[in-house]
Amino acid sequence: MLKHSLVAVALLAAPVAAQAQIYVGVPEVRVNVAPPPMRVEVQTVRPSPGHIWIGGHWAWRGGAHVWLPGHWAMPPQPGMAWEAARWENRGGHYVFVEGHWRWAQPPAQVVYEPAPPPAQPIVATAEPPPPIVETQGAPPFAGAVWLPGYWHWHGGHHQWVGGRWSAPRAGWTWEPHHWERGPGGWRMVPGHWRR
Repeated sequence: MLKHSLVAVALLAAPVAAQAQIYVGVPEVRVNVAPPPMRVEVQTVRPSPGHIWIGGHWAWRGGAHVWLPGHWAMPPQPGMAWEAARWENRGGHYVFVEGHWRWAQPPAQVVYEPAPPPAQPIVATAEPPPPIVETQGAPPFAGAVWLPGYWHWHGGHHQWVGGRWSAPRAGWTWEPHHWERGPGGWRMVPGHWRR
């Protein structure tokens, strides 16, 4: 009897599974099932004035939409704001756009100078995901240089930091942030200008 019940449940679920077909690109997630309405969240007490609220969102896990609750987080660098994760309807499919950090102010015609490297190297215990394909848009001024986004290890997981425009540094090229595998995990090599 139990065997027949399991078969019946599997047959009933089959049409739903077929309707919820997932399309996975790199790094794009496309599904043909709309996410449920956003949930109303109650923010906990802000841990410090520097913390920013990252609202919850629907993610696609195991063939279904799963709610990931909001939380407080510190920006990877001062002057950054959080761009919330969202789903976009593109031709009847729902495409997930990953949440990420971005620069809060539009770039001025100045050369971006990264923060000094940390005293201790940043080592992640998990391999960073593939880079997110970013839409750069038109350069904000003539000669602007695009500095691509990167995965930053913060709070025990990888967080995407969006790219930005910078004025060029004469005689220098930008070496993007990247990760190198080592004996203790993945080590971050901060982005920097090089001759």
